[in-house]
Amino acid sequence: MKNLRAICLLLALALVLVPVLSACSEEKTESSAASQEAATSEPDLSTEYTDREGNYIWKTSGKDWSSLKTFTVLTAGVNADYDSEIVYNVYEKNDSGNMLALINDQLKMRSEKLEELIGVTVEEKYILDEKRYGGAMANYIRDGNMLNTEEYQVVAPCLYDGGALAVEGQLRNLYELEELGLQIRAPWWNQTFNESMTMAGQLYITIGDIGLINKDATAALLFNLDFWNRLNLSDNYGGRNPYQLVRDGDWTIDVAFETARAVDPTSLGAVDDPIEGVFGWGGQLDDMWSIFFASGEKIAKAGSDGYPELTMYNERSATLMDKLQDFVNDSQHYISGNKYFGYKGERWPMVLVCNGFVEGRALYYNASIGTVNQLKDMAEHYGVVPVPKMDSIQDDYYSLINPWVSNCFAIPLSTTGDYLAMTIDALNIIGAYSGNTIAKDYDQTVLQYMRSKDADTPEMIFNYILPNRSCDIGMVYKWGDLDSLLQQMASKPIGTFLSNYDAKSEAAQTALDETVDQFKANAERAGK
Repeated sequence: MKNLRAICLLLALALVLVPVLSACSEEKTESSAASQEAATSEPDLSTEYTDREGNYIWKTSGKDWSSLKTFTVLTAGVNADYDSEIVYNVYEKNDSGNMLALINDQLKMRSEKLEELIGVTVEEKYILDEKRYGGAMANYIRDGNMLNTEEYQVVAPCLYDGGALAVEGQLRNLYELEELGLQIRAPWWNQTFNESMTMAGQLYITIGDIGLINKDATAALLFNLDFWNRLNLSDNYGGRNPYQLVRDGDWTIDVAFETARAVDPTSLGAVDDPIEGVFGWGGQLDDMWSIFFASGEKIAKAGSDGYPELTMYNERSATLMDKLQDFVNDSQHYISGNKYFGYKGERWPMVLVCNGFVEGRALYYNASIGTVNQLKDMAEHYGVVPVPKMDSIQDDYYSLINPWVSNCFAIPLSTTGDYLAMTIDALNIIGAYSGNTIAKDYDQTVLQYMRSKDADTPEMIFNYILPNRSCDIGMVYKWGDLDSLLQQMASKPIGTFLSNYDAKSEAAQTALDETVDQFKANAERAGK
């Protein structure tokens, strides 16, 4: 507000001085004109959503919502202990948690900013949901809508639950709320994701800078640069390491798989189990998802009428699947964490896979951006690159947001009246504020956790991994469980992709048609 008053006073002063300036000498007039020309030649970064300096700006109704007291977000997770992405985390004296103080302090300041501007405090209600989707969280939202609860205003289910609740009509169309002032097309929301999830002008779930989990859940391939150099792998690619291959557009599955197979699994001697030895690539069944998506293939995508159509099987995706199956069944060079649930009492077997990478026993570890939190003790030089493309012809690198791990943000039907108006103001404020602060601090957090040893890794993350991150609408809505089929193909015979797809495609098409019919009915009710 102080800045706004200052601007208004300057404008008023300028109007008063116009007659005086007109009477000035020609020399002064020319000088003023030159100064004005110099000033206007400076880059103006202002847009609908940014000011002259490029900072995000929010819009509100101008109302004070202190009578409503709180803005509450309903969240869920599989662990009783968790780090909140919504509110400030208070830790025990000797426990700093996983949230860096830099980010945690920004969460606190974000809450303070919201209270300062519209009079409400930010609160979080957390649901323990060990099923992750189709369980406690989804039922809580359904019950809340039935009871017209005012207990919370925004929900943050996993992407799977977001899709299911959208089909059921449990969530509000975010594009309709534009008429009430929601800045859903602003850059602090992930517009690539929004476009992927839009069906004929309807969008029910979104992700953006107000959250950290969706960024952490972005697929990335970690590699051990020291290991790569010991094997002299660059000699086979014109002296190029993975960084340069990415820049040249030549970072492909053929290169990644070939180099993984160059690792000798017996180099450290015999072991009781391959996961305790040396391996080329460590991952899990989710690799089937991330590589399929990174190759530019999708289970479904929007057709010419704006509604999705199945696109999973085609000649290109069949070739891709053959290569994928051949690699993930190479037990000498590929280790899947899914085979190790309960191994040596470990609840989450990917910890074992990660340990192999941290200890320098693996060339690649296919995981996510958030995995860097686990690599603080890694002694060898490692880097991060995007999950490889299918071939050099492919234009871009695409990074999958894991639909099981990531959450999304949505507004339930139970949010109405003044609470809905307040929610729109609150989302605009914390969205833009997060884009200006937390999103930038997140970038630094990633690098700090990584203890990055070069300028290549941040370039990979911010220029090649995060820009084209999204999710497959066919995964989110799980039509015919085709997302599960992708993982199941890891244990199917090579060359059976078409027959396995055909066995599920009819049910998938029926489920997709039902979703489309529901969305068309939603559009008719809205008069559009």
